[in-house]
Amino acid sequence: MEKITEIIAWVQANWPLIIQYYLAIIGAASVIVKLTPTLKDDNILKGIISFVGKWIAVDKYGPKSGAPSA
Repeated sequence: MEKITEIIAWVQANWPLIIQYYLAIIGAASVIVKLTPTLKDDNILKGIISFVGKWIAVDKYGPKSGAPSA
């Protein structure tokens, strides 16, 4: 249990850096994918981006706030 707590603390402390690296990797991959003539790699990258986008959007209003009122 102590190891899990350490991992969570590390992720929380380094979250901005993790996001920065993720965006850099996706950006570089997007450029490389556009340079290749096939669509197979485009579809793979699209799947990765959509998966991560859905994962991030699972809790988009935060743990205690409700949906925004219209």
